[in-house]
This record gives sequence, structure tokens and C-alpha cells, in this order.
Amino acid sequence: MLDTTTAPLPAMTPDWRDCIAVGDVVSFRFPCATDDDTPKARPCLVLDIETINGQRYALLAYGTTATGGANRGYEIRVSFPEALASAGLHKPTRFVAARRLLVPLESAGFACSAMTAAPVLGRLTGETRERMQAIRARLHAERDIAADRRASRRRSVSRQPSAPRPLVVEIRRTKRQAVRSGKAS
Repeated sequence: MLDTTTAPLPAMTPDWRDCIAVGDVVSFRFPCATDDDTPKARPCLVLDIETINGQRYALLAYGTTATGGANRGYEIRVSFPEALASAGLHKPTRFVAARRLLVPLESAGFACSAMTAAPVLGRLTGETRERMQAIRARLHAERDIAADRRASRRRSVSRQPSAPRPLVVEIRRTKRQAVRSGKAS
């Protein structure tokens, strides 16, 4: 049998910010509601890379090894040995895309490895990558639907007449005044 060595991903180098891509698994200090003040570095999945006002951002999905009922929704499970190895993970992990965070690539939350000087652990492949793409498509569709709803609301508001309504002054008389004015006539 041939000995094979895997070359590190381009994103596993000090210039990882230029090479990071969708499907990469990174180590990030994802904020959690716990008693600790400092968040623990955990594996997170890069769902998207966006440029906003000239700055690059990564949309990260929360990663956990817990199998409980919490943090459900849009899950990507990595459990097969080959998938774990390519993702750079040691335990079966699930990425919860319902729990996302948009962070700048310059964020101090990325936990860089001492060996590679990069936070990238590995990359999804095969069926796990296909599942991630299906979830990304669903998230993009939901975002487009929400944007369309906002636009249609704006259009319906703009169709309403913009001329101010006329001011109407009503003089209200109490019953006593009406009775008195009736007797006086």
C-alpha cells in the first residue's frame, strides 16, 4: 500500500484570510450563554464569505459535539471517519446552521493554530458538503423571500396617496346647549 500524505489546504497558511472558502471548518470562539466570560474555541463551519463595504466577512455555523435536543435546525452532521478526517475533527460533530454569526475575517475570535498560524481545521467533502450546499440554498431562498416581502411592503406604502388629508373641524354641542338653543328659537 502506498503511503500518502495530504498537503495542507491553502487556507491552512498564515495568509488564510485570502484563501478561506465556503465549506471550510475553522476554530472560532463562538459566543455562548454560559457562566464563563471567555467563549471556548470550537469548530465552526464557513457557510458564506461576503464583502460588505470593502471588508470581508464569514458567515459561521455553530459546531457542537453534543447530541442533546438543544441547538436544532438546519444541521450538518459530520460523523463518518473519512468526513471527520477531511474536516480536521476528532469527534462526530454537528454544525447548526440555524445558529449563525457574521464576523469580519479580522476578528480576534478566530483561534489560530500554533503549527499553521491559521484557524482552518479542514474542509467538508462528499455527502456532508452536499448537505451544506442544500442548507445554504435554503438560507439564500429565505433571505430572498424576506427581501421581496420588504420590497413589496415599501411599494404598497408608496402607492398610498401622498397628499395630506384635509383638516376637518367639527363643532360638538352638548345636549344642554342643544336644548337651550331649541327653546330660544
